[in-house]
Amino acid sequence: MGHPSTSNLTPFTFEPLFLTDEALRPLFVPVLKATFDLRPRGAPVLSAEQAPLLTGGERWDGGDAASLRLEPEGAFFKAATDVVLVGHAHAPSAGTRELLAELHVGPVHKQVRVLGDRTWFKSMGGIGMTQPLPFERIPLRYERAFGGKDGNAFEPRNPLGTGFREKGSRFEEGLRLPNVESPTEPLKSWGQRPAPTGFGFIEPHWQPRAAFAGTYDDAWRKSRSPLLPKDFDRRFLNGAPRDQLVAGYLRGGEPVLLKHVAPGAPLTFKLPALPSPEVLAPRAQGLEDVDGPLRLDTVVLDTDAMKMFLVWRGTFALRHEPTELRSIQVTCEGSEKLEPGQSVEAD
Repeated sequence: MGHPSTSNLTPFTFEPLFLTDEALRPLFVPVLKATFDLRPRGAPVLSAEQAPLLTGGERWDGGDAASLRLEPEGAFFKAATDVVLVGHAHAPSAGTRELLAELHVGPVHKQVRVLGDRTWFKSMGGIGMTQPLPFERIPLRYERAFGGKDGNAFEPRNPLGTGFREKGSRFEEGLRLPNVESPTEPLKSWGQRPAPTGFGFIEPHWQPRAAFAGTYDDAWRKSRSPLLPKDFDRRFLNGAPRDQLVAGYLRGGEPVLLKHVAPGAPLTFKLPALPSPEVLAPRAQGLEDVDGPLRLDTVVLDTDAMKMFLVWRGTFALRHEPTELRSIQVTCEGSEKLEPGQSVEAD
């Protein structure tokens, strides 16, 4: 008996994933991904081309050494909704040296301070910062946030950033300072270690996310490998910064405000008010059918491409293997009538 047939009754991308959980138990993970076009004014509209599921993710500039732009979308579960912004900060006028970029999605309200290029300098026996240079736009990526490396030492919360120096290191004239920082915890003095900040996905091996991955020590290698450690925490599977997670999941229809992250006026709209997609998968051998809703666990706002990606996911246990599913059908009430260029009006 082969893999089950699939029927996608939505205009979105659908992928039925067959994965395992932390104990290597087999799972059926249906994932639905919708792509919408963002507009300078008005509600997002359905994209003519629906983006594929990114099981490998995507990095800035396409290089392996760059930070994540889009995280792999093949998680077997997410305990909350990731809300992520990808793009650049845009100066509202010529001569801008500093601004507050803003991300508001439902209960997520976050500001990031963005400054023009600065460096450290020494003068009159003290250490100071140069004034920020004017800028037109600055990429909102972790290479522009506090962090980086100094010899064998590095900032575990962002090894790719700038401004980090080991405690007791000698002063360096001209060391580049972060362009992106927290408005409540700015870098003020040499040797300070403020928390890196940004709107993008956190790498799995960076802190604080890595702390949820569990303990990979000799005891794990001898008694548990290849299973995940006993102290593995599913919160590891969420990639957004902690202040961009929505417990209980977003449901659609939430208000959105994006400020200084696209040219022109702030973007204001509501998330598409779509009902929760449903999956139905009859099972063979007298097993109970898989029948249930998918949760909206990822919202990505890409203001460079002016795209919005919504990802719904379900996690269902299998008895043995995918062949126990006779067929798979995914629906989302009302979406079958959507045409490219059409919006979903929020209630």
